[in-house]
Amino acid sequence: MDLTASKALLYCALGLFVLLAWARERRKRRANGGPEGFWPGTTYAPRAAYFAAAAGALLITVAEAAVEKRAGLTDQQSVLPAIFIFQLIGASFVEEALFRGFVAPGEMVGRKLLAIIIVGSLVFTLIHNFDLSEPEGRVSALFALITSLWLYVARFNPLNPDRSLLPCFMAHTVRNLAVFGIKWAQGFIS
Repeated sequence: MDLTASKALLYCALGLFVLLAWARERRKRRANGGPEGFWPGTTYAPRAAYFAAAAGALLITVAEAAVEKRAGLTDQQSVLPAIFIFQLIGASFVEEALFRGFVAPGEMVGRKLLAIIIVGSLVFTLIHNFDLSEPEGRVSALFALITSLWLYVARFNPLNPDRSLLPCFMAHTVRNLAVFGIKWAQGFIS
C-alpha cells in the first residue's frame, strides 16, 4: 500500500472514530438527559436544518464548478486517486468536530462568535494548502472559505436551535462527495 492510500485510510479511520465517539456521547445524553460532555454539538436538529445545510453545500459546489468552467480552469485541476474518497469522508467528521465544534462552542454568541467564525474560516481555508499563486488555487481557496462560513451558519442558525453538529457533518460530507463526483465526471480521478 502506498503512502497516499495509507494516509487516506488513516484519515477515514480517524473520522469514523470521531463520528462513533460523538454518536456514543449523543446516545448517552439522550438516555439520561445530561449536559454536553467532551464532544460538542451532541444533539439532533430539525429536518429543515439538515436539508438547508446539505442544499447550501451542494449549491456552493455547483457554483465552484461553474466558476472554474467559466474561467477556463477546469483543465488545471489535479488528478486524485480514487482511494482519496476515504480521506474526504474522514475529513468531514474531523474538521467539523474541530472547527464547528471545539473551536466554536455551542453557547458562544455575539462578537466572540463572529470573530471565531471569521478566524476559523480563514484557518480552515489555509490548512487546505491551496496554491494561491495559481488562479485555480485562488478559486479553490475562495470556495473553501465560503464553505467554511456556510458550515458555521449550519450550526449557528435558527433552524438548528440546539446547535447540533449533525447538519455540519452532513453538509461537509455532501460537499466532499460532490467535489469528488464532479472531479470524477470530469476525468480527474484515477
